[in-house]
Amino acid sequence: MYKKIFAIVAFFSLCTMNAQEMTFSQKVGKLMELVTAENVDNNQVRDILKTLAIAPKEMKEGAMDYSIYDDFEGDTLYYIPYKTADEPRYSVEKLKQGDKLFYTLQFLISSEYTKEPSGKVTYKDKDYLYNTTIEDLMPYCTTPMSYKNGKGNNPESPLLSCVYTNPNSKRKLMYWVVCENKIGDKEKNRVKEIKIQSQELWR
Repeated sequence: MYKKIFAIVAFFSLCTMNAQEMTFSQKVGKLMELVTAENVDNNQVRDILKTLAIAPKEMKEGAMDYSIYDDFEGDTLYYIPYKTADEPRYSVEKLKQGDKLFYTLQFLISSEYTKEPSGKVTYKDKDYLYNTTIEDLMPYCTTPMSYKNGKGNNPESPLLSCVYTNPNSKRKLMYWVVCENKIGDKEKNRVKEIKIQSQELWR
């Protein structure tokens, strides 16, 4: 019995360690993969979210007794508390429909950087937990959204809007990234917001 307990503890420790070694954009990608799995392991989702709290803050969680989405039941809210509007933070809603889980994730950040012609990236704050570039986040755009006046990955727009498709389960997410400059800016930019939502929740 002790061996089994040790193995379980070691497994979760390894998962946490691996999550801590990933970059912010890799964690975003992993979260997208996890929340669209055929059978979602919410413990893995929680473990990654815990690593995305800027010390001394910690991730908080609470029961959701509401849902703004028809036919979906609120389950749990994971969030970073804040006092001012410009504080970096995230909020994640876990919802249920029967035994299936659905999510909305929002990251409000300020990842500011410059880029040299060689491709080298310099961040305004090299120790900022949420450092990322639009190029780092672009690979999770499986299918750009289509509009009358263009595509959701238009380099002249400050907004990336896409559908992410899990290659194994084929479940989908709506995926938006908001930048300060156009997403095709090769010299500098600031990633301000990332929003992710189970496609079933999007009306």
